[in-house]
Amino acid sequence: MRLSPLKRFLLAAVAWLPACFALWWWVSGLTVKFPVWLAGLTLSSCWPELVASVSQGFDNGGMPTMDVLTRIAVSETGPDGKLATGYLEATVHPLLYGYALPLFFGLCLATPQDDERRWGQLALGCVAIWLAQAFGIAADALKVLALGSGPEATAAVQAAGLNLNLIALCYQFGYLILPTVVPAALWLALNRPFIETLTGRSFGEPGGSSAGRNAAS
Repeated sequence: MRLSPLKRFLLAAVAWLPACFALWWWVSGLTVKFPVWLAGLTLSSCWPELVASVSQGFDNGGMPTMDVLTRIAVSETGPDGKLATGYLEATVHPLLYGYALPLFFGLCLATPQDDERRWGQLALGCVAIWLAQAFGIAADALKVLALGSGPEATAAVQAAGLNLNLIALCYQFGYLILPTVVPAALWLALNRPFIETLTGRSFGEPGGSSAGRNAAS
C-alpha cells in the first residue's frame, strides 16, 4: 500500500523527533554555549552596575546552568552566628528554553528535500532558535533577581532602571511563546512548497483555493 505524503511525513517525524531530542539531551552542554554567552554578554553590557560576570556551569544532576554573579551585596548569618557579606549569585537552567532546537531539527529531517536545502535550514534554525533562547535565558535571570532574590535585589534592579512588570512580561514571552512558536513558524516559512503538496493549496496565489484557480483558467 502506497502511503500519502502526509502519512510518510508523520512517520518520519515520529522517527526523527525522539532521536533529535535524545541527541540534544546528550550534548546539551555544547548546545547552550552560544546562547549562554550571548545572554551573558547582553546582561553584563546593558546593566554593568547590576551584573559582574556570567559563566556556564552544571547543577548536581549534571545539567548545564548559567551562573550570574551580580554586584548586589547581601548579608546573612552563618551557622556560627556571625554575619557574612557577599555578592548575590543567580542560577538559570538554559535547557528550559532550548527544546525548540531538536523540535525544529526533527521537522526538517522529516521533510523530503535535497541535502543542500536541508543543511541551510538547519543552520538558519540554529541561529534563530539560539537568539530566542538567549532572550529567554536573559529574561529569566532578570526575573530571578527582580522577583525571587529578596528586597535588596529588587531595589538594585529598579535602581538600574528596569521595570518589574516588563521583566515579568519578557520572562513569560521567552518561556511560554518563543520556544514553541519559533520552530513551528520557521519550519512553515521555509517549507511552503512541501506544505502546499500536503494541503493541495497554493499559498502564493490570490484566493489560494483550487476552485478559484480552476475558475480563473
